[in-house]
Amino acid sequence: MSKTIKHKLSLKLDMIGFIASSACAVHCILMPFIIITLTYYGMSFFSNPLVEIGFISVSLLIGIFTFKHGYLNHHRSFIPGIIFLTGLTIIIISHILYHEHHETSHDLDNIFLFLVTPIGAFLIAISHFVNRKLSKQKHIPDCNC
Repeated sequence: MSKTIKHKLSLKLDMIGFIASSACAVHCILMPFIIITLTYYGMSFFSNPLVEIGFISVSLLIGIFTFKHGYLNHHRSFIPGIIFLTGLTIIIISHILYHEHHETSHDLDNIFLFLVTPIGAFLIAISHFVNRKLSKQKHIPDCNC
């Protein structure tokens, strides 16, 4: 795969990562309200932990590709990767410690999950934004991009 194609793919994946992470944050913020309507319409699978694990996994794969490409071929900055890993860690820890999407569960743990997880998702969105901006601005002297 040529460097130009990889660069364009990386920029598009950064934009997809930014949009998906922003949507994830909104999803997390609205989840307490959505749970009530999802069960009414028979769409409770959206609150299934496996769906969320899938989104986290896809986010991780996109992040690995885009941050590796940006670092190696454009900016040599660890900042986007550090922001991404911080956000991902927040999401994973909050899901491990406080994950219960049940209609009857309205305790402090769920409130913590619904407040902290969007912070992690917004950090992931910011990391893609920063990586995209750095990849467009800075180039390594020996890079033929």
